[in-house]
Amino acid sequence: MRQCFCDPFEAKTKAKANIALGGPPQWLAQVQASPNDPPIDMLIMTPDLALIAANAGLVDDFTVDKLPNLAKIPKELTDSVKGKGTLLDYGVGGITFNKSKVKNPPKSFAEFVDRVSKGEFVASVPSIAYAVTPIMLIWAMAKALGGGVNDVDPFFKAMAKMKKNLVFWGGPNDFFNHLSSGEAELGIYFDGRTWNHFDSGATWIDFINPSEGGSLNGVAIQKPKNANPLAWPYLNEMLDAKNQEKFAEILSYGVTNVDVVYSEKLKPRITPWQKTVFPPYEEIAKVRNDWVDRWNREIGR
Repeated sequence: MRQCFCDPFEAKTKAKANIALGGPPQWLAQVQASPNDPPIDMLIMTPDLALIAANAGLVDDFTVDKLPNLAKIPKELTDSVKGKGTLLDYGVGGITFNKSKVKNPPKSFAEFVDRVSKGEFVASVPSIAYAVTPIMLIWAMAKALGGGVNDVDPFFKAMAKMKKNLVFWGGPNDFFNHLSSGEAELGIYFDGRTWNHFDSGATWIDFINPSEGGSLNGVAIQKPKNANPLAWPYLNEMLDAKNQEKFAEILSYGVTNVDVVYSEKLKPRITPWQKTVFPPYEEIAKVRNDWVDRWNREIGR
């Protein structure tokens, strides 16, 4: 963050950028507690929390006159948080596999379910303890199998079919351990984390975006109302193509400026956002607790 965005901001403005430690729920709570004098000048949010901030009127509209680089961000990504912010980068939830053991990986969620159900593979999937599971697994698989936010029966039926051949991960390192130990051969995971493992020496790992489209898990950036106006030039640096290129190279995640040119190493790894599916975050929020309750009753892990 400092190398990619703070340094160019400081060089241009001669102002100092300080990075606050913590996470999106904490930062949002701080702004909610002091909206007239927010202790944070820009927010990095998950899209569901960004929508909470937008709906509560806690954040400013993003416009090209305030952020010239916003013109290079696809409108759909800004609209996804109601124009009160935009997306900086994104990961895709898809199928990660051990290519030394899986020579012909499933290319779709439907094929994944069919082949795991038949016992061809043991799959590692996120448990309900992982915060993004309702989006990257429940909703994404339900949608791929013909359901959606108002019908997750296809997902739970699929899980019942696969249950003898599933292990569950509670954190990203658990998933990697499942594949590296041989406890599982493949599973549902993120593209960027997959490539981080690859670059750390696990060259046996690979990733596929399912043909139905994996869920887009974006990172939103916003400016609280009444925050320091210097947040605008900082946010503009975050949307700059060259700065985003550097950011993508470090994290192996897709970024959003249309002028970004990925390196030869990164290009085949990045799933274009157009080939993903956008989770309906607000609708999911309304039924999330029901899904968790059903998971606990029917799956229990």
